[in-house]
Amino acid sequence: SILPDNKLACIALDDAYFLGVLSSRFHVPWALESGGRLGMGDDPVYVKSRCFDPFPFPADVPDPLKSRIRSDAEALDALRKQVLAAHDDLTQTGLYNVVEALRAGRALTDKERDIHDRGLVTLIRQHHDAIDTAVAEAYGWPADLSDEDILTRLVALNKTRATEEAKGVIRRPRPEF
Repeated sequence: SILPDNKLACIALDDAYFLGVLSSRFHVPWALESGGRLGMGDDPVYVKSRCFDPFPFPADVPDPLKSRIRSDAEALDALRKQVLAAHDDLTQTGLYNVVEALRAGRALTDKERDIHDRGLVTLIRQHHDAIDTAVAEAYGWPADLSDEDILTRLVALNKTRATEEAKGVIRRPRPEF
């Protein structure tokens, strides 16, 4: 019943550390700004060659911090799978629309309150907050940067990485490729 098309992005990495970094608030503005747009609503499109390939992951992250990010990402993934398996009518989009309403400080509608309660949205948000804090630490940055500051820092880091790669230093998730 599922027919993927050419916009499906599969990131085949077996380490949940990368899921944590990609799920953090440090990847979102990068993906939104560097990805494409589609349709009447100008909806964002994740373009692997623009969003993932040049994304400057944190470098030289100590193993205990990587383990913390990995653990938080695995817990988030397990919680989302549990919630969606338990409630056929809930969707990941619906869950994250409620997360965004909470972050914006907006009062929830009755429908959103139902999604919040059955979808364990407060727990999902807590996992994201933990991931965001740990990923900020991995970059050596404050956790409360604005999206604009995040983009500025990521663009500068991307330029540094491009210079390193020209000299043969590869810091990608799978440098063998």
